[in-house]
Amino acid sequence: MDLGFSAATLILFVVALIVVIKAIRVVPQQHAWIVERLGRYAGTLGAGFHFLFPFIDVLRYRLSLKEQALDIPEQ
Repeated sequence: MDLGFSAATLILFVVALIVVIKAIRVVPQQHAWIVERLGRYAGTLGAGFHFLFPFIDVLRYRLSLKEQALDIPEQ
């Protein structure tokens, strides 16, 4: 009898853990992440700790703001 209660509790714990993992995002320095909410542009996340609404907000693009050196041939 007690097995059904513990299995339901375990399933609820796993679902809550997945929601928390999908909600918390940490953007590294010199990066910008583009967020879409229900398919529309919702904003740009700068460096730091951010909370997103799971299953509603989606990270669409991760942009590096670092400088990139290019080799330019002599003219």
